[in-house]
Amino acid sequence: MPLSLHVNGQKWRSHLSAMVRAKPGLVPVIKGNGYGFGLEFLAAESTRLGVSAVAVGLASEVAQVRKAFAGEIIVLSPDHNANDLSDSKVLQTISSLELLRSVDSKTNVIIEILTPLNRHGINITDLATSLSIVSDRGLKLRGFALHLPIASIKSSWISSTLAALPEASTVYISHLHDGDQVRKQFPQINFCERIGTSLWLGADSALEVTATVLENRNIQGTAGYRQRRVRGHVIVASGGTAHGIGLAAPQSDSSLLGRVKILASALELALGKIRSPYRLDSKPLNFLEPPHMQCSLLVCKGSHQPKVGDELKVRVRYTTTTFDQVIVK
Repeated sequence: MPLSLHVNGQKWRSHLSAMVRAKPGLVPVIKGNGYGFGLEFLAAESTRLGVSAVAVGLASEVAQVRKAFAGEIIVLSPDHNANDLSDSKVLQTISSLELLRSVDSKTNVIIEILTPLNRHGINITDLATSLSIVSDRGLKLRGFALHLPIASIKSSWISSTLAALPEASTVYISHLHDGDQVRKQFPQINFCERIGTSLWLGADSALEVTATVLENRNIQGTAGYRQRRVRGHVIVASGGTAHGIGLAAPQSDSSLLGRVKILASALELALGKIRSPYRLDSKPLNFLEPPHMQCSLLVCKGSHQPKVGDELKVRVRYTTTTFDQVIVK
């Protein structure tokens, strides 16, 4: 009963190779659920691409990525709980002066500078103190990190920050806008762009998700855990909360249209309609009730009914979905 991610291998890998060619020094980001593909799968793809370094989110992810990637692995978060110092190719991001003072002297360090994202990092005004600690402790400084917001920010902030860094620095940067212009302005800096979403998920047409129809019953009564009344067909399809089906991130669109969509969704819920990501003939199907752990119950109206074993297309958020199988064709 698989929930499957189908990949057009030629189209997807052509996109990956084109991005690596367009961005010298690119560092693929492999973290979390591996953007739906899995950590080891993307580590193997990074090896095929020939990049020298990848980035993971947590130190605990290093071991799985190391199974398929022999190059340098950058740990993005200031997390040392599972860091293996015997691996000389692991680079640790340091985001505070306290951590810089306490980190093991054998650690390869990248100093993260606080950006307008305001998540974590060392203030640029503390740069001189940071470099003094590095020198006094004999730390192996491998570069600096800038994690920028997705929304555009003042170019003057980027310019002043980069100008404050030591000459010939390596800068690991995320969400760099106007990259060509910035590179021309600072030719002495070695920029290594850390890219995840637009790399692995940028070729959207190369990816398709399907779910298997497990049952199709014509119900004239009640069905489901909550015994909801039904007159018509109920489809049992693969994919449930364990896969991430039905889970949604908080709405980030604060525009008028975005708010209208939120109100429309709330009205549907009030009327007992729970829209699902499953589709038949490009038309969305409603959940009978919230998805179960490993399958979902869907209401299917009309004369065209899928048979057991047929596949339904599913729209998912890849970063929150775990697939039973990834099929590359």
